[in-house]
Amino acid sequence: MTGSTNPTKFRIAIVGGGIGGLACAVALKDYTNIEINVYEQAAQITEIGAGVTVWPRTWEILKSLGLEKDLSVLLKEPPSNVQKVAFEMRLSDRKKGFTFRKIFTRDGGFCFHRSNLQSALLRQIISDSSSASSSCNCKIHLSHRLERCEETNNSVKLFFENGYSTSCDMAIGADGIKSVYNGKSKHIVVYPINGGKLINIAAFISQPEGEGKVFSAFHGNRRTTEEMLDAFSGWEPEAIQLLSTIEDPSCWPIQDLHPLKTYTTRRILLLGDAAHAMTPHLGAGAGQAIEDGFVLGYLFSKLIQPSYPDSQSLLHLIKIYDKLRRPFANHLQKNSRKQGQELDAEQIIVR
Repeated sequence: MTGSTNPTKFRIAIVGGGIGGLACAVALKDYTNIEINVYEQAAQITEIGAGVTVWPRTWEILKSLGLEKDLSVLLKEPPSNVQKVAFEMRLSDRKKGFTFRKIFTRDGGFCFHRSNLQSALLRQIISDSSSASSSCNCKIHLSHRLERCEETNNSVKLFFENGYSTSCDMAIGADGIKSVYNGKSKHIVVYPINGGKLINIAAFISQPEGEGKVFSAFHGNRRTTEEMLDAFSGWEPEAIQLLSTIEDPSCWPIQDLHPLKTYTTRRILLLGDAAHAMTPHLGAGAGQAIEDGFVLGYLFSKLIQPSYPDSQSLLHLIKIYDKLRRPFANHLQKNSRKQGQELDAEQIIVR
């Protein structure tokens, strides 16, 4: 089956309905000369995983996208621009642990459940689409897993596993990175989300010797609480108590990408994990995906005329997007990996 789109509008296909893909759709949805189609492989848009951290830079972007009201109600207290603890690092792999470093930022960052952030973005699209006076040009297609794409000088053709195919003027890959261990290197990351109603706990066990080897993709393998506690035996009581509160632990691989040399071709660009999947140790992955979408929307507003964009304008926009986003996102990607390696260090020197 082949889909038809509006030939008088610039057709953008966003592949992936996660945080990055939806943020991009929200940033672009009000441009009347653009037709947006979001293709999500799942039968419904839901977000697995748990907490995400939103730093002040990303918070300002979310506000400009109209999400401040929806997200502020999930905070324990309103933003105050006061310096608060963002990271507290504690040596816990012994009976008597101690805090050795605290890092402060404005408001200490905001922490949300992934599903709440994704739902807030989705509501921006659905509410606009259902309004009688809406200028929103965005449609969401579920159960569409991309099989392959073909790029020409003038368009991109998308082929999906369900037999559907369609053409667009620009394709945006936002479908993430395609996706426990026994080892010496371990650390635990804990923080409250949704105003302290939930606690996000991630216990990491690393195998540095396995880096670079082929890893069988899997999602959410179940583990027992006993297995998890055994892996962290000997740690201070506070750490063991936190781990004991996890009722149904699951095991996930931590995957990232080697920094890419480009995020774009002539008519295809990548954002979010598809461009710069990073380890979670700086809490920056979701924020960078949102920033990708926001920057792309901003570039369209400044560089693309209200009429159908010509190929030179499009190529110029894509090059600028790559030059703006790739250096910064790749930098965070490298630093996030470095942060994880430092947390796993067998000896930490405290000064």
